[in-house]
Amino acid sequence: MENPDLRKAMGMKSNQKGVRVRRVEPTAPESGCLKPSDIILSFDGVDIANDGTVPFRHGERIGFSYLVSQKYTGEKALVKVLRDSKVHEFKIRLATHKRLVAAHVKGRAPSYYIVAGFVFAAVSVPYLRSEYGKDYEYDAPVKLLVKHLHAMAESPDEQLVVVSQVLVADINIGYEEIVNTQVLAFNGQPVKNLKNLVTMVENCKDEFLTFDLEYDQIVVLETKTARAATQDILTTHCIPSAMSDDLKT
Repeated sequence: MENPDLRKAMGMKSNQKGVRVRRVEPTAPESGCLKPSDIILSFDGVDIANDGTVPFRHGERIGFSYLVSQKYTGEKALVKVLRDSKVHEFKIRLATHKRLVAAHVKGRAPSYYIVAGFVFAAVSVPYLRSEYGKDYEYDAPVKLLVKHLHAMAESPDEQLVVVSQVLVADINIGYEEIVNTQVLAFNGQPVKNLKNLVTMVENCKDEFLTFDLEYDQIVVLETKTARAATQDILTTHCIPSAMSDDLKT
């Protein structure tokens, strides 16, 4: 908030200083009180300057995120906010934000779903490590890495669902090269997570199964033929089930 015109537009008085909230993650605890374009004036009683710094050692200043880093998960902080020229105070419980790509799977077996040879999976850090090795941060596709490093979940159950690989068969000719490509929608409906995709595909009554993928790719399969081919593909590859146990309930 160093620009005077911006401060004026935000309704700040000459003696008020702070930083502007650009975005509030939907799954973050503070989403219930903070809003975009709020001006955070102070954190736990410490005033924040227009350049985002707070007092540190004698004669020194440091970014206000330092104050946040001194807190433990679950602790509360008093945040003073300017909104529509009015000052508000909120007690906010600090918590880890939910990333789109989970850091771990808590000891659970990997989830998967197979239809017509297309293997669908939810991306997590263990998944990336299994696909690309310990140097996955260098070897994985850039789009997956960007989502891993920066993307936050829009809802508590959101997952990044991909076509992990294609088990080659007559029904999927022409699609064999699809690997670790995000599934954006199924028959026009956005894919929220792997369970959501399974439910939509299993309950589909349409003539075709249509998957919209990133890079403007599209996969179209005749529903009846795809379901008939799935069991043959599973038998060929000695796979006992078309989906992991956690997706059967």
